[in-house]
Amino acid sequence: MGRDGVPAGGHGLDAALSMSLRFALLGFGLGLVLQVLVIAVQNAVSYRDLGSATSGVTFFRQIGGSFGVAVFGSVFSNRLAEQVEDLARVLPPGFDPAAVQGDPGVLDRFPAAVKQDVLHAYAQSIDAVFLWAVPVAAVATVLTWFLREVPLRATAQVRDYGEGLGAAPTVRSSRHEIERALSELMRKDAKAFELYDRLGALSGVALPAGSVWALCRIAKDGAVTGQDLADRAGVAAEHGRPYVNLLVDAGYVRRRDGVLAITPSGQAAAERLFAVRREGLARHLEGWAPEEHPELADVLRRLAEASLGDEADGAVLRPEPRAAERGG
Repeated sequence: MGRDGVPAGGHGLDAALSMSLRFALLGFGLGLVLQVLVIAVQNAVSYRDLGSATSGVTFFRQIGGSFGVAVFGSVFSNRLAEQVEDLARVLPPGFDPAAVQGDPGVLDRFPAAVKQDVLHAYAQSIDAVFLWAVPVAAVATVLTWFLREVPLRATAQVRDYGEGLGAAPTVRSSRHEIERALSELMRKDAKAFELYDRLGALSGVALPAGSVWALCRIAKDGAVTGQDLADRAGVAAEHGRPYVNLLVDAGYVRRRDGVLAITPSGQAAAERLFAVRREGLARHLEGWAPEEHPELADVLRRLAEASLGDEADGAVLRPEPRAAERGG
């Protein structure tokens, strides 16, 4: 027990807990702030300038960080020099504060009272840094009030850990930014069964979800064996056969010697499915006019085709999928 009745080490635990809570608050606040500027910039610029704007935010953030470290480092050093000068009467001749910064173990050579005074000097110097940072933060807060309010695009609502995780430098082109955002939005789409059912209804392809998936997959491959199709879907061949039979009966697919080949009518139906999917993705890009940017239109086309008939959606070929989803 300590002299004040507190168990030995109790003060250390309280200090560690207090410090941990303060660091958690600091990290929480930084996490909320770091990404806001990136979102505001991405939401305010045209598609053509999206990559440059995102890179510009990263560049000026790094410049600001370097400048801030230099300025506040100077504040800390000057304040520490003043504190050490006040302690000159208790410090040994030739004491070098820089030596303590490089090796805190140096303090163990001094009496406890001297060690405590030096640590207090460092604490006071760091406090001065945060006090000088308050006016800067206040000015930044006031400046945010003058930001023009612009409704968020759908792509601006997608999280981006690249810029938010440790403020890591991330340089991407406009195309890469759009592909990242659309890929994230596609993951939030309806479940595979609902997605393929809806696409089939909108494109006039009156087939169950499993048949729509198989049609898109065969259309992209041109020709594939029934076993290869089942393997891509991750199901047994007998589970996928009823869906493929519907395609054969509708004239969308031709079966010969175990090989499934797309027919002209099947290719046309698949193109309608891809077009509907492309239009759905284009709605996320409102305000960027894909028709005015061939590169952006190409991204939509490629992502629409890649997202239909994907192996990850092969579960639609499993028997009674809806009953399985309900736990039936």
